[in-house]
Amino acid sequence: MVVLPNIGEFIQKALRVLRVSYRPTQDEFYETIKVTGLGMVLVGLVGFIINFIFSILSKEG
Repeated sequence: MVVLPNIGEFIQKALRVLRVSYRPTQDEFYETIKVTGLGMVLVGLVGFIINFIFSILSKEG
């Protein structure tokens, strides 16, 4: 079982990603927050609608 070369390869790839990445601007950061928040609201809304439908169906039967 060779674990150490895989760890070394992972560290090399992680360092490469860190070198290429940059700190987002304030506008990019706020846009990310808006999109993430909207996604959370949509997922919650879908879950609520599904729960509501199943609660109505279980009361009728």
